[in-house]
Amino acid sequence: GLVKDSEQMSNLYVFGGAWRGEDGETLISATSDAGDEVRFALYDAGDEVTASGFIQFVPDYGCDYFYNEHDGVAYRSRLDEAGALDVVSLGTFAKVSGDLPGETIGDTGFETLAGTWYLDAEADAPSILVIDQAGGWELLERPGGDGDPTMVDCGTIQVERSGEETLYYAVSTRFADVAYDFTLIDSNTMYWGGEYDYYQKMA
Repeated sequence: GLVKDSEQMSNLYVFGGAWRGEDGETLISATSDAGDEVRFALYDAGDEVTASGFIQFVPDYGCDYFYNEHDGVAYRSRLDEAGALDVVSLGTFAKVSGDLPGETIGDTGFETLAGTWYLDAEADAPSILVIDQAGGWELLERPGGDGDPTMVDCGTIQVERSGEETLYYAVSTRFADVAYDFTLIDSNTMYWGGEYDYYQKMA
């Protein structure tokens, strides 16, 4: 029942390139010629195509789905902390090459974001962001601005390009239709959300 939506095109900077499966399969992912979707093709060890289709982010579930046009089924995917790609029923894959100049094998595209970010660069900040290398994030807040931080929201980061500009969105998996846009000033500084709160990475 997955409806194709070009506005929810998956992040090519995560999936783009070639991936090797545990049984010798090869998964190739690239933008379509029209540029309106991210396409994939899965080849078995004999170079026969066994699955192909498009990859699309589904906000309601907070993850990317591989829609296989061979059987009409959308398969949920996830990237683990080591950068391995697991696609339900299709297999687990390790990245062997990317389609971006200078890309390092195994990069997920979120390495520079990974770390712990503190509101106003204060160690006892009332608000803390934790981002992992797979693009997952958690927003922690201290009740009343004091005490131990408690997780209040979490989700995945989506990246879009508009001309030369890179746009970042932290899409919530806890709350429907909630996404925070944020702007990177440098590798350790960002403005988060509609209020442009200042966060600095300190770990």
